Amino acid sequence: MDIKTEQRAYRESRPSALGRGIERLTSPVGKKLAKLVPSSLVRMVLKRLDDASGAAQLYNFEHNRSNLAACRKAAGRVEKVAMSINASTGAASGFGGLFTMGLDVPATVGLAMRNIRDTGRAYGFTGEGEAEQIFRLQILELATLDNEEQRRARIAALEAGIAPDGGLLAPGAKASTPVVDQVVERVSRALALASFRRRAGMVVPFVGAAVGGAINASFQRDVSKAARFAYQARRLQAENV
Repeated sequence: MDIKTEQRAYRESRPSALGRGIERLTSPVGKKLAKLVPSSLVRMVLKRLDDASGAAQLYNFEHNRSNLAACRKAAGRVEKVAMSINASTGAASGFGGLFTMGLDVPATVGLAMRNIRDTGRAYGFTGEGEAEQIFRLQILELATLDNEEQRRARIAALEAGIAPDGGLLAPGAKASTPVVDQVVERVSRALALASFRRRAGMVVPFVGAAVGGAINASFQRDVSKAARFAYQARRLQAENV
């Protein structure tokens, strides 16, 4: 599949089956928890995680960044590393139950932010400045959406923010508000799911571990797909392909 075909397929694709299943499982509790989590707190946590994500790379690149196919291949390696790491932490969380579940959510979100930033680096985008930070949050949001109509709208909004040269248009004063609100809900659902893993782990530990590992790996895969789509859109725009 060439990159232009891949871009079109992503626009038309549905959220992952596992993601839709998680939504059905956790939505009733997650929506109630979302009301208890102040968006200002999540905004602060995401800002710190995003800053920290720039400190180290998941994969050391050696490819030619002028070659888009080579960039795509390097981004695929980032995905594999992120999935492997997060599957391990998810399995540990599921197996450890009560003692480890509180560590899994921030670790997963932090890894997702590193995944996004390193995918951007794979395509030649270093990711500095407010516009770049909001762009990364838009990618994170896109990876979490399970509503097809919202997903299409967010894809359109993300692409509309890309400048003709592949850079980013200056964000409006309130551009990040809906993104933060969506991440609040995502974190709440993750907390609800962590509770489910804990209960499963208490009864049959290896079931909890299997669920935790699968959920986290699937999430990082969704993050990688969203990040590749977003940064490929910028490269294609710049190259007028």
